Amino acid sequence: MFKLILQWCVLSFATLACVNVSMAGAAQKPVKVVASIKPLQLIAASLLGDSAETDLLVSADNSPHHYNLKPSDVRRLQDADLVIWVGPDLERFLVKPLKRNPARNLALLTNEADVARKEEHDEHEEHDEHEGHDHDEHDEHGEHEGHDEHDEHDEHADAESEGEHHHDHGNDPHLWMAPERILEAAELIIRRLQKDYPERAAEFDERLHSFEARLNAADSALAAQLKDVQTQGFYVFHDAFEGFVEHYGLNQLGYFTVDPGRKPGAKRLSKIRTALESSQAQCVFIEPQFEAPVVSAIVGDLPVNKGTLDPLGRNIPVDNDGIFNFLGALGNEIHSCLKKS
Repeated sequence: MFKLILQWCVLSFATLACVNVSMAGAAQKPVKVVASIKPLQLIAASLLGDSAETDLLVSADNSPHHYNLKPSDVRRLQDADLVIWVGPDLERFLVKPLKRNPARNLALLTNEADVARKEEHDEHEEHDEHEGHDHDEHDEHGEHEGHDEHDEHDEHADAESEGEHHHDHGNDPHLWMAPERILEAAELIIRRLQKDYPERAAEFDERLHSFEARLNAADSALAAQLKDVQTQGFYVFHDAFEGFVEHYGLNQLGYFTVDPGRKPGAKRLSKIRTALESSQAQCVFIEPQFEAPVVSAIVGDLPVNKGTLDPLGRNIPVDNDGIFNFLGALGNEIHSCLKKS
């Protein structure tokens, strides 16, 4: 009888141990994170390491400004443990799907008023948002009666030349351009994961502290690298780099367009050409996601350097150093183009 009891106890303890091991394994299972755009995927990968499997929704070859979800995208959203996106100011196409989607999602920059305003705007423009909507259609839309956006963009250029900026710092959707805002995003991601996985709170907290230390080191190295080109003027293709420019005290004179899907207005192009002719700018940057013949036409044969800045980091590997390599690539390209002067 005693032998039977002993065997039962051994079996019970073994079963309990297996259950505990299984539960521990489940607790450490990587979180399935879907990032809307490549820079957020880079942040998540560098922040979470092997604590997460990061997937990308919008390829870095595409622009989140004018993207149409595919059925496969919807399935990825539904399968995710956490969907990370900037918010309706950038990925307007995600507002309705995420509202219907039962998966957890985290908008890094939004409020309820913004969401309501974007949904109302989407309903008014639904006839323009169909599959196959390309840049030529944007140009045709620009010819519609009452379309004053080009003039408004030129007014932004006028304000910019007087020291004003298109984006309010807190509302600029390109939050991955400034180290302090990258850290804010990382903190939001960690706090959300700690809420969803309280048993892993200490693990996620440790990852955040490590991420912050590495970000600070990358920031210090970039600040030192860019110090000797801070006064050199330059133009960028679209209004995406303000966070980086402000953080490192660079001399961005302006941009060709606010929305890369629309051609810049004649008034803006005239101002840029005048600035280039008077040697105010040493470099003009284009972006790999967009053909920009207008830039070549304006620069012409002027002695102005040309560079390429990729706001989405299409060639940056998604790994533990991803977001730091992204910032470093921006710094290297800017420094290289301006240093040629």
